[in-house]
Amino acid sequence: MFPAQDGPHSPDDEKILKYAVELFRELGITKTEPDAVTWDDDVKPDLVVVKYGEVRLPRTMLGRLTAEEWKPLLAPAIIYNYDLLRDENRYAALHLVLPQLPAPIFVAFSLIALFRYVRGPIYIELLLTIIGLYLAYTSIVLSLYIRGKWRRFFYTADRQTADKFGKEEFLAALAKYGETISATGYPRKRLHLWPTVSQRIGRLHQQKP
Repeated sequence: MFPAQDGPHSPDDEKILKYAVELFRELGITKTEPDAVTWDDDVKPDLVVVKYGEVRLPRTMLGRLTAEEWKPLLAPAIIYNYDLLRDENRYAALHLVLPQLPAPIFVAFSLIALFRYVRGPIYIELLLTIIGLYLAYTSIVLSLYIRGKWRRFFYTADRQTADKFGKEEFLAALAKYGETISATGYPRKRLHLWPTVSQRIGRLHQQKP
């Protein structure tokens, strides 16, 4: 196991990698264990990614947390990508296609009706309007579905981490993480598919023991 050779490094890279491997074994993940740590400009400060044999951490957080402080933050990232998403991918097509079925059926019948009763340029205008409405509907439904699903997965991963490693310890780690993010100037409140650290802390506080 070695840190990634390209890009910036932290003296704690080797220890972070060691913790990630330990978590794989503790969580019963049988996929290939990570063998590299990357500090990535494309990873937002409030996101940790453990995927494809690599631990990807936000470059803006380089040197701001110790390896020990990163460890509890790695656990939900591992659960999210290697447990929750794995199960979801098996049924993703079913979940995405079924809610959309009424819309294309409606569009098809509408087009048939238009073709039977409407002629001339107005037919093209109505056709484009119906297709545009259908695409807008599909886009909204999919975006709401994906946003809701991703957030639920994050909260579920946090809950499982708290259950396995201790709720108070995990909350303390998230609190330190949030404070450190604020010190970078990155806004604690922003619009992303995943929840903010503050939202994750709030959701954990709401959960019953």
